[in-house]
Amino acid sequence: MNPNPRNARLACPRALLASAVVLIALAAVGAFAPASRAGATTYRVDFLGAGWTGTGINAQGDVCGNMSPDGTALRAGVSRAGQPFELLPLPPGMQSSRAHDLNDAGVIVGAVCPNQYVITQPTAAVWRPVGSAYEVEVLGGLPGDPYSAAYAVNNTGDIIGGSGFWGWNLSTGVLFTPAGPVALPGGVLGSDVNDQRVVLSGRRLLNLDTGEITDTPLPPGNWNGFVGAALNNGNDFCGYIIGYSGCSTFPIRYRQGIGWEFLGGCATTTSATAINDRGDTLSYYYTTASGVTFVPEGYFMLGSLIDASQGEWYVQWGGANGINNARQIVAAARQGANGPIGAILMTPLSAGAPGDLDGDGDVDQADLGILLSCFATGACGDLDGDGDTDQGDLGILLANFGS
Repeated sequence: MNPNPRNARLACPRALLASAVVLIALAAVGAFAPASRAGATTYRVDFLGAGWTGTGINAQGDVCGNMSPDGTALRAGVSRAGQPFELLPLPPGMQSSRAHDLNDAGVIVGAVCPNQYVITQPTAAVWRPVGSAYEVEVLGGLPGDPYSAAYAVNNTGDIIGGSGFWGWNLSTGVLFTPAGPVALPGGVLGSDVNDQRVVLSGRRLLNLDTGEITDTPLPPGNWNGFVGAALNNGNDFCGYIIGYSGCSTFPIRYRQGIGWEFLGGCATTTSATAINDRGDTLSYYYTTASGVTFVPEGYFMLGSLIDASQGEWYVQWGGANGINNARQIVAAARQGANGPIGAILMTPLSAGAPGDLDGDGDVDQADLGILLSCFATGACGDLDGDGDTDQGDLGILLANFGS
């Protein structure tokens, strides 16, 4: 079922276009056999610091995150290019801080607090890079609200978050503007915002330019709701769907033109946590495991992806919170049996030529299959950075085919 009327109207023309492109592309590479399903590449590991938890990653592989230096007050930090985390500055009078997200320019958003309780008594803040350092600005909340937090920032500079009376349950979604916070319309509680200025709120999408709110129906079944975690630039999103039994939550993603996709079985606590523009999605099961569902390769436990040359790593169930379009992953792990637990940056070892969409180090039929599956329907085959998958991307892949 396709709940998006716009996609339904475009389905037939896109199918015809994709069919024509398939024939042209296969003729160009001289191969009419179907592409084989490629396995995922292996990863190298950079340890970013003991006690740190990464919360977001950008296109360059920079990571924002948090740790508690003294065991009580949380502090926000940033890791750049796989280097260890460094603490972000505090505004005057503030004692603790928390980072939630960062964009490709290195702008980090989160919250600060004058005491150690930044989780329950937050005030929204933003850190902006200035040279090799950072400057922090307190954003505040709506008039009359004592607490606020900034949850997400896109590459156009939009910052969204929440404001309210209870710091642990901010009741009003807000857009932080140069003139101050503005309540989001329609009761939207934003958890993420993409570069098209679309805000994710549960299973609703708010377009900041038009004010239009799109509500995605739940999949067939007896469901109690959906909690959204992350949104990509193709308006695909992920999170968890809620049932009614004791085993009540399922990690799930929604892809435009494809629909809902369950990423695993039920558990008392589980969720998908991050999604890139390819549709690759991270997920976890409480106290059990964290993994990634690649498009199209399928599900892999994160620990199974680490190359043997990297030594012994035990990936934790929590802390897998970011994946970028280069398939770099921020997670948490212990090195060896007795090493400290901290944030890690996982980077594919085989970085192939442009067109290597599956990350296996070459450009072949598997990559062509990925691109054709995305043709005119999404950004998961976007090689030229224009936000879609079209003839330009096909040309780049064919120019590197066989390399």
